[in-house]
Amino acid sequence: MLKLKAMMILAMFVFCSTAIGEMLFVDDFEDDVIGSEPLRWDKIESTAGDSIITIEIDPTDAQNKVAKTTAIGIYLPQVAGRENWTDYVWDFDWMWENDNFVGTVYRVESGEAFFHASRRTGFVNVNIYTYDNGAWAEITSGEYPNENNVWYSHRLIINGNTHQVYLKERDDDTPFEELDPVVEAENDMFESGPIGMMGITSGVSYYDNMRVAETVQDLEDVTAVNADRKLAAIWGQIKK
Repeated sequence: MLKLKAMMILAMFVFCSTAIGEMLFVDDFEDDVIGSEPLRWDKIESTAGDSIITIEIDPTDAQNKVAKTTAIGIYLPQVAGRENWTDYVWDFDWMWENDNFVGTVYRVESGEAFFHASRRTGFVNVNIYTYDNGAWAEITSGEYPNENNVWYSHRLIINGNTHQVYLKERDDDTPFEELDPVVEAENDMFESGPIGMMGITSGVSYYDNMRVAETVQDLEDVTAVNADRKLAAIWGQIKK
C-alpha cells in the first residue's frame, strides 16, 4: 500500500511538473492588497506616463481582485531575465470602464521603447503602435466591436517579426486557435523584452488572470490542469 501511494505521488509530481511547461509568468492578483500596487510587478519610469496601478475589487465580482489602470503607468513582471524574452504568448482577461484609449505594452526594452496594443475610442478599433523615445507611430489597425464593463479574454502572440492580437468575450468557449486575429502586423523595431500593464490617457481598465508562456501548448498544458482559472497563481508560485 505504501509503495502504491509513493508511486501515485511520484506520478502526480511528474505530471504537474510537465503541466507547468515553459511558463514565464503567472499572476491572478489574489495575494495582493486592495488599494496597493501589485506585488509581483515593477513600476518603471517612462516619459509616456507615471500613473499608479492599484489592486481593486472586480466591479463585476466582489470576491475577485483585479489590477486597475488609470492613465499611463507602466508595470513589468518581477521575473529575472525578463529583458531576454523574445517570442511568447500572453493571455489575460481585460475590461474597460469608459470609452477611451486603453492598452498594453510588450517587448518592452525600456520605458522609452516598446510595442503598444490599444483598444481605441468608438468601441471598434484595436491598433498596434511603437513608442520610441517619446514618438508614437501606428503600425496597423484592426476591428473588434466591444462594450464597456464587459470582461474580454485577450491573447497576444509575438513570434519573430509577427504580431497577432486576439479578443473574445470571456464567457466565449471558442478556442483562440479557431479565431482570426483581430489585428496582426509585421514589425521588427524591438526584438526582446517582457509584456507589461499600461493603461492610457484618461481610460480606466482592469486586468486579471495573467499568463505568459513561450508557446500556446505551454498555456494549454496549464489550463488543462486548472478547471478554475484562479488556480493559475498556484502553479506560478510552485515554479518559483
